[in-house]
Amino acid sequence: MLNGDLQAVIDYADQGQDAQLSVPTPEHYLPLLYIAGTKHDDEAISIAVDGIDIGSISMLTAVVGTA
Repeated sequence: MLNGDLQAVIDYADQGQDAQLSVPTPEHYLPLLYIAGTKHDDEAISIAVDGIDIGSISMLTAVVGTA
């Protein structure tokens, strides 16, 4: 996603077992596709929040239009 390959983000299930294990059900993943869909060709996507709390809770936050 950060390098502009949004098709790979859309086709995450085709990225192998690790991708399928990281997205066992789509309801928490699909909002990322909405955010990616707002991106214009001249805009970047950045990660504003990244990390894991308590060993398993990830609150990754993607932002469109800022570096």
